[in-house]
Formats: sequence, structure tokens, C-alpha cells
Amino acid sequence: MQRPTAPRLFLIDGYALIYRAFFALMTRPLVTSHGENTSATWGIATFLKRLLVTHKPELLGWVHDSGATFRDDLYPEYKATREKLTDELQADFDRGLERINQLLAAYSIPVLAVPGFEADDVIGTLARKGVDAGYNVVIVSGDKDFQQLVRPGVWLLNPGRGGPASVEEQWVGVENANDRLGVPPDRVIDYLALVGDSSDNVPGVKGIGEKGAQELIAQFGALEDILAHVHEITKKRPREALLAQEAEARLSKQLVTIHQDVPVALDPSTLQMSAPDTQALRHLYLELEFTSLLKDLGGSAPSDAAAPPPAIVPRPAELSLDTDAADSAPTYSNRPAALAMTMSASGVPVLADARYVTVDTVPALEALLDRVRDVPFIAFDTETVPEPGAPATIDAMRATMVGLSIAVAPGEAYYLPFAHRHEDGGGNLALLSGDAGIAGRRLNAGVEPPVNLPAFASDAIAPLRAMLEDASVKKLAQNAKYDVLVLRGAGVRLAGLEFDTMLASYVIDPGRRSHGLDLLALEFLGHTMTAYEQLCGKGRNQLPFDVVPVDAARDYSCEDVDITMRLRAKLEPMLGSHGMSDLFRNVEVPLVEVLADMEWDGIAIDLTWFESLKTRFKSERERVEQLIYTEAGQEFNINSNPQLRVILFDKLGLPVKKKTATGPSTDASVLQELAEEGHTLPTLLMEYREIFKLEGTYIDALPKLVHPRDHRLHTSFNQTVAATGRLSSTDPNLQNIPNRRELGREIRRGFVPRPGWRLLSADYSQIELRLLAHLSGDPAFVSAFRAGGDIHRQTAAIIFGVDLADVNGEMRARAKTINFATIYGQGAHALSRQLKLPHAEAKAFIDTYFERFAGVKAFLDRCVVEAKAKGYAETLFHRRRYIPELKERNHNMRAFGERVAANAPIQGSAADLIKIAMIQVHQALASEGLASRMLLQVHDELIFELPAGEQAALSALVKREMESAAALDVPLLVEMGVGDDWVAAKS
Repeated sequence: MQRPTAPRLFLIDGYALIYRAFFALMTRPLVTSHGENTSATWGIATFLKRLLVTHKPELLGWVHDSGATFRDDLYPEYKATREKLTDELQADFDRGLERINQLLAAYSIPVLAVPGFEADDVIGTLARKGVDAGYNVVIVSGDKDFQQLVRPGVWLLNPGRGGPASVEEQWVGVENANDRLGVPPDRVIDYLALVGDSSDNVPGVKGIGEKGAQELIAQFGALEDILAHVHEITKKRPREALLAQEAEARLSKQLVTIHQDVPVALDPSTLQMSAPDTQALRHLYLELEFTSLLKDLGGSAPSDAAAPPPAIVPRPAELSLDTDAADSAPTYSNRPAALAMTMSASGVPVLADARYVTVDTVPALEALLDRVRDVPFIAFDTETVPEPGAPATIDAMRATMVGLSIAVAPGEAYYLPFAHRHEDGGGNLALLSGDAGIAGRRLNAGVEPPVNLPAFASDAIAPLRAMLEDASVKKLAQNAKYDVLVLRGAGVRLAGLEFDTMLASYVIDPGRRSHGLDLLALEFLGHTMTAYEQLCGKGRNQLPFDVVPVDAARDYSCEDVDITMRLRAKLEPMLGSHGMSDLFRNVEVPLVEVLADMEWDGIAIDLTWFESLKTRFKSERERVEQLIYTEAGQEFNINSNPQLRVILFDKLGLPVKKKTATGPSTDASVLQELAEEGHTLPTLLMEYREIFKLEGTYIDALPKLVHPRDHRLHTSFNQTVAATGRLSSTDPNLQNIPNRRELGREIRRGFVPRPGWRLLSADYSQIELRLLAHLSGDPAFVSAFRAGGDIHRQTAAIIFGVDLADVNGEMRARAKTINFATIYGQGAHALSRQLKLPHAEAKAFIDTYFERFAGVKAFLDRCVVEAKAKGYAETLFHRRRYIPELKERNHNMRAFGERVAANAPIQGSAADLIKIAMIQVHQALASEGLASRMLLQVHDELIFELPAGEQAALSALVKREMESAAALDVPLLVEMGVGDDWVAAKS
């Protein structure tokens, strides 16, 4: 099909695209770390980027509806069947609309609307005027109504969508205009008048379908001609339908006809495309946490700095850093001016005030080391490639160092190449396509073989290794743990780490979605860094870093350490002004070495045991599958949600608990609720899903992740993910192996010590309840813990007003449930479900609990009040969690914020406490010279590996250090066990 040529006028059906973007992510909305729903804005931002890059329109207008129209007067039920949004969703949608208007303003795209007319009519009129003025018009919409406007000079473009489930865009012109509806454009309104339109509640003629409408139009033509010859229609059903519904047919034609005489002028000067305001886009994308779009904005330049900030509606409680108030997450409301840039000879953009130097001789290295001794601290960064045979992922445990960069001052940095190469196994990389980024283009130009320093392990480099191991040389990095592990692999134990910009960002605002260097540079320095993909390309054309020309590698790597150095100057004062320096320096930074040691040591698994589990799990899954088929009365694809809906809600008639855009929900919460009501199939489905997940996540995956060097698993502990302050575990995640069911425990049995050693488990007993007692100061709660024994039994005695000896099992179970429900802010509804009690009885139970423990209630209420006043909750160790949801209009989000405010001091203090304990235990193990090693942290539990003869010493050390991690009004208690596998040690 012939595509439109310039000059082209693109007219976008705005609301249709916004609604589609909003509802596309209805079940899993995109939400910022501060609680803003960005689904619609993200959809429109990515759509605009795709449209502008792909089609480069000369003129563009964004068209919106504007209130009630003549169609509503003609037919009050017009569009009445459209799904109504709840108050909360409407608030999300309205906020998204505000953001989209800011986005359009940044792109200088005009929003066109005419009161009393739909966007369709405005588009129809502008399309007619555009053709008359000599433009080729492109209507961007997926709405079938616009088929009626296709003619020479007018095209339709259904934009499709990107992402993993991408759909290609579709063009409609005069050549294929009949394909979608089976009628030509000048008969579309007659077709729609007959078949109706359920999305707009256009009635049509009941009894006439798509095929019937096509046949009538082919035989008689327009609706009026069909009605005039209605008695000639030979088929009884359409003839009688038209005789009975003539008025509906004529009304429907009026409703679907797009007017082309709206009072709106075509002003090409207003619609002319111009360069976007990149500074305004940068501000907006930072607010919305659109990381990938931020990276696409390109390098910073002085011209960007001159652009005024957009009229961004501030998120709740947002203040500039230059105020004295501390009621919002630290961020710049007025972004800094962009750093001046220039283009280096290597083709990599660099900071104009920077001096980046290659150090490729031993005398030059010696001079650099002398310079290092003259400065208060240095920033460093390693550049790596995966070791031979390793997956092409960023895994410090399987990385080979290519180079090292060192910054000694802002704007002064050095690059040390160690393993750059010119050829790849005999294939000259200079033959690669220029699509492989800056480095690929440099290779095409023909680059001399690289000059490297002597090998990192050589005697000539010993002074550098000594400097890295010298604690008196203070060091900073971004994500230092990665570099610590890379250097460990190269034979160096780094010392002197005192600052990590990623950790500083996390401590200042743990709710930030990303603490990556590129985002921090944008937010705090106004600088867009060179992305790895810009340097090395992407996809199959991506070059490994060791073939990047040294001068390009220098400019890229030195920028990293230079920006890290500059960021410290921004972040360090913020840590001090917010009272977080101690938390940062005494907890988070020392923890880097602890975690690096744990990751380096790893943990062993019994591969023979895991192989036997594969057979057992497969057999168990197949057993549950047969029970499911029997209960359902047929076989079906259990992993297919559409098929599952049919079985649960159509065939078995189970009650629908929640709806999604595609039908009744079958998620875990729905199955749980149905199971609690006594339905058998949902119970079996939950069991099946758990087995299926355990098989894929652990049984099949873990043996494949065993490291070929030492045959152990090496998880990665993440310090900057959870807003609570807790550590998380990835690649593999060893913190989520279930322990309550036998299947989960069977997996844990496969975690074993090295031959001749044993495992020790040390677990804080009821740490969150103990912290609640300490923080609340409730006399009854504190006394119960000081008395020792079973806290849940003690609580039950107080709640039910009975002697301790008279507490039965049911009383204890209920007391335990409400103890933990209190921590997580659960109300009567949740408690009634957990205890299977009527709502009123559950509420009475909560009321009694808070009457007996009035100090706990007062503390929880006080947490919410103080968080609303300050904008954040704070732990015992002064870690903050900002809670903008407390000021949201959306009731559900505000209620969520209140639960977070009550829980964050408890859960966050527990996270801090285990970190402090880990640091103390790590230091004590070194000072006492024990060979035992700390291997894993799983929430409030630490796992150790110990050789024969160290059990008594290790047990005493661990108990002493964990129980002295903080001085509380109630005793800290650690429960320990030793065994030949994880389960045996835990029990």
C-alpha cells in the first residue's frame, strides 16, 4: 500500500489512546515509588516516542473530546455502557491526564478541542481542511468509525504497541479500506447503523449481523435505499428487523456519522513540529521515574540548562532542598543546570571541564600512585567482561577485569587498561557493522592494537594492588560490592571503602525506584551519561568491553568515576542534614564487606538430592493434576487463565470475587478466598501452583546456578531494593524458599555444608514483637517479654483474662494471629478471614486486644500522626521511609500509607538490627580467628558453616553478638541449632 508523503498532517485521537493505555495495565498498573499511577502516561510517552522517531511528522495535532455533544441530546444512552471508574481509579486517571498534558506541552504538541463536539468530529473537519490545503492526512486511532473518512489524501494509522507482547502498527488507505468491515468507506456509516456499536452503545438493528449488513449494502447501497426497498429483502429475519426498528437504524446512522463542519480552523503554524524541550522532558521523566526514556534524551548541553522547568504539579509534600522542612523525600524541585559537554577524539561525549588520562606504562602508573597519596580520597570503578563460558550477564563472581578507572578529584580521572584486545579468536572485529555503537564505528575506522599495562597479577602492578588493599587510602565507588568482588577474583582484598553513592542515595530516600549512577547524575547534576549501549551497541552487534578502543573506554569509564566523585559532594551533606550519617557510615558501608564475603563463600547444595526431588515433585504435581481434572469434570490447561475462568465460573458457577479487563480474576487472592469458603478446586489449584513454582524456581534452576569453580551457589544480596531497609536476595533468591510446608522443607534439606563441616542456624526470636514492646513501652507487653516463656501464651492470658495455665491451644493461636496482625496494621476484615470469625467478632477481638495493650494502640496511632506531620516514618536507628501516600486523595492509597507509617518503625528497626548483628559477628569471627563462615541471611535468621571443633565457640560468639546488637527494654533472644543440612540446623 502506498504510504503518505510529505507534507503530512497527523491527527491523534487523544482520549482513545489514553483510555487504551490506562486500561491495558489495569490489573498491574505502573506505580512510582511514591505511589503515583503512571500507566496512562507511560503508554502515551512511549507511543509518542515511537511515532516521532518512526514517522517524523511535519504537522501534528492532539485532539480531545470536550464535554457533552449533540449525540447526547439525540440519545441520552449514548456511551452509557462504558465502564465507570471508581473514585480511586478516576483520581488516578485524572492525575494521568494532567501528566500527559505536561508531556504534550514539553513536545510543543497542541491539544485541540471544540465544545459540543467529539474528537471524531474535530478530526473529520481538520482532515477535510487538511486535504483541501494540500496535506496528506494521517488519522492515528484504532477506532473503526474513522474508516468512513478514508479517501485519497486520508489514511488511518492504528499505532499498535511496543513491549514484549508488541503489536505491529496497521495502515489503512484507499487500497485496503474495505478489508476491516467488508464495505467501502462511503458505506461505513450505513454498515455501523445496521450492526450498531456496543462500545458506544449505538443500538443498530437487532437481528442484523456483520455478514447480513454487508449483503444488504452490496445489494441496495445506503441505509435509506435499504429501507426504501425493505419489502424486497428475501430473508425474513433482516426484513422484519428493519420494519420493526427503522427508527433505531436512522438514529444509529446519525450517531455514527462524523461531522466535517465543526467550527475549527486549520492553522499549520500551530501544528508545525519543533524540537522538544528536553529539559522539561527530563524533569517530567524524573518525576515519573521513566528510567529508559530518560536515557533516550541524549547528552546534556548548556542549551538544555537554559530551558525553563515545566509546570509540573508537585507530588504530595514535595519541597526544594533549600528549605528547612524535612517532610518529603529529598529531591530537587528546581533541577540543576546541565554540566557543559564536549566531544572527545574517541567519539565519546565528555565533560568540558574534565581531564581524562590513559595510564598504560609503569612509570605513568607510579606517577598516578604518587598523586593518589596526595588526595583525601579516590573514586574507583572496574570494567569487566564475563569469563569464558559464563553467561553474558553482570555477575561479579564470573567476571574478568579489563580495566580500572580512578578519579582523584572532580574532573581529574585516569584509566588503567589491562586486558583490551584487537581480535576475537581470529576474527577481526574491525569488520563489524557500525551498528555496534561508538566502539563499533571506531573499529571500522581501523584502530591500532591496544596498549595495556602489564597483567594485573604481575610484579610490576604490585604497588597498585598494595594501594587498593591499603585502608589508609580512602575510597568511594558506585555499587562498591560489585567492584570488591571483581577485585577479590583478581586476588585483591579491597580496604579503605568509606563511601558508596548508590548506598548514600538509598539511605537518603529508600523509596526511589532507581539508585543507578545515570539517574543520580541526571537528578543531582543535570548530566546525561554515556550509556553502555551507546558505546558498545546492543543486541547481537553489541561488542564486549575488552575490544572497545582504549581511548573510548577511557572516556566512558573515567566519566563514571568523575560523576561518582561529584555526586559525593552532593549526597554527603544531605546525609548529615537529615541525621543519617551514622546509619550510612556505621551500618550500610561496613555491610558491603560482610555481604561480599558471604557472596564469595556461597553455600553448597546436594545435587543428588535435588535430582531425586525432581522425580518426587513431578509425581506430586501429576497427582494434584488428576485431582483437579476429577474435580473439574474434564481435562484442561491448568496454566491457562481463560480456560480456568470457564471451569471455575461458567461450569462450576463459583462466585466471581474480582474482575479484570479480560474477565473474572483467577489470581492467588481470589483462589484463597474461594478456598476459605470451602470450595475444593481452588484449594487444589493453589497446591498445584505452589508445586509448579517450586519446580521451576528451585528444583530445576538451582543446580544450573552452581558455580563451576567451587561447585557452590552464590546468591547476590541487594542493599538498595527494599524500602523497609531489609536485604533481598537474587540470582538465586534464597530468602523465599517456603519453610511451612513439607515440600519447601525438602528443598532446604538440599542445602548442606562442605564435607566434614556442619551448618548452624541462628534466628532472632519474635524480633518484631520485641521491638513493638520496646518502641511502644506498653507495660503489659514489656512485662510479658521480661517474664520469658511463650509470648503468644502470655499475650493470650492477658487478652482473655485467664491464668497462664488456663490458656488453651485455640487461645494461643488467636493471640499469635493478632500479635502479628497488629504489626502489619491488619483490620477486622483481614483478621476475620484469618481466624474464620464473623467480622463483628473479629472487631471485638481487636478492640479487646488494644484495651489490654493500650500502650501499643497509642504507639501505632502516634506513628501515623507523626508520619503525617513529618512526611516520613523513622526506625530506632534513624532510617527514614518517606510516605507521600499519607497525603493522597485516593482513600485506598492513604490507608496504605497509614499502615506503612505504623509498620515501618518496627519492620525497619528489625532490618537495621540484623544488619548491625551481621557486622558485629563478621568482625568477631575475624578477631577471634575462627574458620567458621557466615553464609546466608534470611530475614531474621543467619546461616553459618563451621568446622569440627568450633561449635561451642561459634555458638557463644553468635549469641553474644546478636543479642547485644541493640539495648532494648526487653531482652533479645537468639534461637540456635546445628545440623548436617539447613532443615536439621533449623530444627
